[in-house]
Amino acid sequence: MSKLVKVRIELPPENVLNASAETLWAEPLGKGLFKLQNSPFGAYGYSFEDIVIADDNEIPNVLGVHENSGRSTYRILVKDGVLDTDEFAQAWKKLESIGCTYEGSESKLLAIDVPANTDIFHAYKLLEAGEEADLWEFEEAKCAHNIEA
Repeated sequence: MSKLVKVRIELPPENVLNASAETLWAEPLGKGLFKLQNSPFGAYGYSFEDIVIADDNEIPNVLGVHENSGRSTYRILVKDGVLDTDEFAQAWKKLESIGCTYEGSESKLLAIDVPANTDIFHAYKLLEAGEEADLWEFEEAKCAHNIEA
């Protein structure tokens, strides 16, 4: 495996990170292509294992997605004091059982990876159930699953 590098994605002015850009780990593939190795916390339109095209700056600026991984990305903003509760653990266990994983940031913001082979409708219902139970708020950062009936 190639050595991982950081790539930079510009963020819109109003974003959950309150930053101008987000950096993600990526595997250089050559010819300006990089395979993302983590899920974004603030950027929209990108998912874990997407292949992106970037410029040749010291920290490459991502210009767009070259090839979708088929994975989807959601964000959960966990309510105060909920992350370490049994209620959160039980709700998360249901998402984990269908293949979802998360990365945490400052213990309240979680980037959720939904693998390509996971039933996106089931995952979405579980995310909604957590919101209805007042455990978190969630948003879609990228849906790469086929949602046409």
